[in-house]
Amino acid sequence: MQFVRLLAAGYAAVAIATLMACNPSTGPTNVTLPNAVDSLRATSINATTVRLRWTAPASPGITGYRVTVVNTMSGAVIGTTNTASTIIDITGLTAGVIYAFRVQSRNADTVSAMREIRWSPAVRITTMQGGPIRIYETASGFGSGLGIQGGVALNLTVARGADWDIGIATRSPDTLLIGSPGGLGYSAIVRSAQNDTRTGDNLYLNVDSLNQVFDTQIQMGAPGVFPIPLRTITRGFVLAIQTRAGNFAKIFVKSASGVILQGTSPNRYIEVEVSYQPTPNVPYAHVPTFSVEKGLIDARTFGVLATFEESTR
Repeated sequence: MQFVRLLAAGYAAVAIATLMACNPSTGPTNVTLPNAVDSLRATSINATTVRLRWTAPASPGITGYRVTVVNTMSGAVIGTTNTASTIIDITGLTAGVIYAFRVQSRNADTVSAMREIRWSPAVRITTMQGGPIRIYETASGFGSGLGIQGGVALNLTVARGADWDIGIATRSPDTLLIGSPGGLGYSAIVRSAQNDTRTGDNLYLNVDSLNQVFDTQIQMGAPGVFPIPLRTITRGFVLAIQTRAGNFAKIFVKSASGVILQGTSPNRYIEVEVSYQPTPNVPYAHVPTFSVEKGLIDARTFGVLATFEESTR
């Protein structure tokens, strides 16, 4: 009899809950669902850290944000954290592993719909043989090209042009050419488009650090060379590349006191830093094709599906 009474009590509780759900006047107060975050972006800070940034939604009562990190290769949830900021560094990651970063806004009642971006940390290369990374002008006896295969930066002469991942030419006194080796016009470097470094479609100007360029803004294109007008571009800039081996990277060209091409002739140079994805074809510094209407990235290019919020800078 006691079991029957308990069972009856259970049914009664279910019935009451059902009535409360059907009749809002007798149930709890309505839950206010916050709006989802906007413009979720990511960039790699180093081999173990990805920085996320998003725009706060126009939604009253936001108390913070929930960030969940998932290893897309194993499916394991790495962790969940709450933050009050719209920018956060996720640490303890592994270069070459693609992670899903899922962000939700929070209020006192619940969390919003999820926004997700998938990214992988990348290696920062800031020195070359113990000194700054430099690429020299055409007339110099030092190298006008840079090889970054394997995550090590090497200054290379035209004789080593087969190993260039990026190069420069300075045949015009007011213009610096930078980009894919095959397009720079060195007679000893001949490459087909299929066997050359690909470059991003755009430069990012007025940049003082690699951390300022969030990778979701960069679209990769065919091999190309950018003409840099040295009299008008006086701050740093970033270009994205994909090496012939399939590794994605960002190249940050520094400015020193408003000067891009530094030093004295015939050994003027540019000084750079590199953010390099050591795992080939992991889409670091690259946005695959996507549909604004559906918010889906093309899985054939990216290898995984993810939501993407279109934004402008």
